[in-house]
Amino acid sequence: MLDDLAGHLGRVLASRSRRVLERPEKVVAAVLVPLVAVAGEPHLLFTRRSTALRHHQGQISFPGGRRDAGVDASLEATALREAEEEIGLTPAEVRLVGALDDIETMSTQFVITPFVGLVARAEPWRPDPREVDAVFTVPVRRLRAPGVARRETWDFQGRPVEIDLYDADGHVIWGATQRITHNLLGLLEPIV
Repeated sequence: MLDDLAGHLGRVLASRSRRVLERPEKVVAAVLVPLVAVAGEPHLLFTRRSTALRHHQGQISFPGGRRDAGVDASLEATALREAEEEIGLTPAEVRLVGALDDIETMSTQFVITPFVGLVARAEPWRPDPREVDAVFTVPVRRLRAPGVARRETWDFQGRPVEIDLYDADGHVIWGATQRITHNLLGLLEPIV
């Protein structure tokens, strides 16, 4: 199943123009968007960020982080390095399929390049407790189920803000992670 999905997604990503954001004032970062087969069904792997972190504490995210220009030869290398540091997923276990559109965060000033990767194993993960509180997967079909994607009004410093989110099995996926997930699901529409 994942091989068919990877083939489809690879063709789609190669045939389109990817949105690349050039924002020199923002921090350059990359994430790995892991697709994992669980009982033969495609799942997305997410993490819940540690509450001890400086940015996005306790939020649902994909493994990733800021580029270290002295270490990372590319943004792909950043995504793979961060996945290994955060959840113990080695680069050899990931088959990169391609990059999704860049996403920017507003409050923390990041430009994130998401890389979709197929992961052969579904577990065990070795989360670094300094960065990750939990690792979990959500079936792609669950993210498409009625009522999982919705819009809510949240209060941000006394100001109402419309937030798009996925509420999947008690995990609220919002912000940049929601937008990356939404973009990927749109590309998977015809096959999954």
